[in-house]
Amino acid sequence: MMDPPHLGHVAIVDAVHDACGLDRVVVVPSGVPPHREASKVSARARLTMAVRAFADLDHVVVSDTEVDRAEHGETGYMVDTLEELRDLPSLLGYDDLEVVTTLVVGADQAVTLPTWHRFDRITELAEVAIVRRPDQLDDADLDAALADLREAWGIAPTIVDMSAVPISSTLVRAVAGGGDRAAVAALVPGAIVDDVLRLYGPGDVASSVRS
Repeated sequence: MMDPPHLGHVAIVDAVHDACGLDRVVVVPSGVPPHREASKVSARARLTMAVRAFADLDHVVVSDTEVDRAEHGETGYMVDTLEELRDLPSLLGYDDLEVVTTLVVGADQAVTLPTWHRFDRITELAEVAIVRRPDQLDDADLDAALADLREAWGIAPTIVDMSAVPISSTLVRAVAGGGDRAAVAALVPGAIVDDVLRLYGPGDVASSVRS
């Protein structure tokens, strides 16, 4: 959801890019998420922060597809996003370009993947990579989820191992609410420190950032 983006997201994107040998990583900030409560910050504002947060990474593209759908009152289902990504090369005039898409999720989402909207179609559109971090899901639960994906869906996801990153959007929002600029700067890319304080900070800090 990236509410807001933070350095943990950057670390995950880099780890996935290297481990899976991807040409590009497409970051898709959610619009109207179907599985969680909507953010108090607008989808467009979160998209803008994501663009700034990943601007220095040549292997990252930030997509506005789910935000656009949200602004038209539509729920952001991953299957629709994957359909759009599949059709993108031909829309850009590259009719002969073969694109292999990999859906990247965290270990905590591996358990819920089969419940996602039209998951059967998702398995046709994309390979799956699961980022395994020791702070998200214990090995037994992940092994059970992987067994279900193999046996029920015929999927053998790529596992990307990485060290725990002790940063979450919840933590960033809490720190920003205290108005400590230096603490926020330790958690998010430098390009969005002002944005985070303006959108998530206390009223007095938000006012000073705008002035």
